[in-house]
Amino acid sequence: MRNGDERFFWLRRLRWRLKGAWLVPAFLLAILFDTLVVWLLPFSGDRSVGPVAALLIVAFVNLLVVAVVAPLAGIWLRRRSPTLPAFAARDRAGVAALAVLAAGFLAAGLLHRPAISGQQDEVVAQAEAARAWFHRQAPRPYLENLREISSWKAGPQLYRTCLPGPDRSKAICVYVNTDQDPPGISRDPSQEPNATLVGPDNPGSTLR
Repeated sequence: MRNGDERFFWLRRLRWRLKGAWLVPAFLLAILFDTLVVWLLPFSGDRSVGPVAALLIVAFVNLLVVAVVAPLAGIWLRRRSPTLPAFAARDRAGVAALAVLAAGFLAAGLLHRPAISGQQDEVVAQAEAARAWFHRQAPRPYLENLREISSWKAGPQLYRTCLPGPDRSKAICVYVNTDQDPPGISRDPSQEPNATLVGPDNPGSTLR
């Protein structure tokens, strides 16, 4: 009888273990899904953070959920279902928390999407205005490099856009203000390229 009871106990424990063994695969799936969401649908800023940065952000937040939220939520769940083993309660709570987090990332990204689209339209508008100005004002040797203009977001609705010359250490640069239509343009006396002024990896730098 004792052997039968012991066998029943372990079978029951195995059943709970299998039911509560979803946290690890759910965590891995959440990392993949959330990384794609944060990369393709950023929830803040005016541009994508890139896949590596998205992975780092997502991994940290999901680890925090598994390490902190899941145990606390598991305690609450056990109070409601005292017969539920601790490990099963923790796993169930963790899976639910990961799902809520993924839904939050997706919702935030979708809500922020109009702002991203507006920013992209703004970048295109300032680049077109600067290109038209270069066509009118830049010397002919510079015009050969029109495909290589670079823009740096110097402030809200303000861009510094440069056209490199034959000597790549010098460029014709203009400030483009997009708070008006058409965008306002003023020439920058400095011929320092954006890559030299702010660095090629500056978050506000973009090529158009």
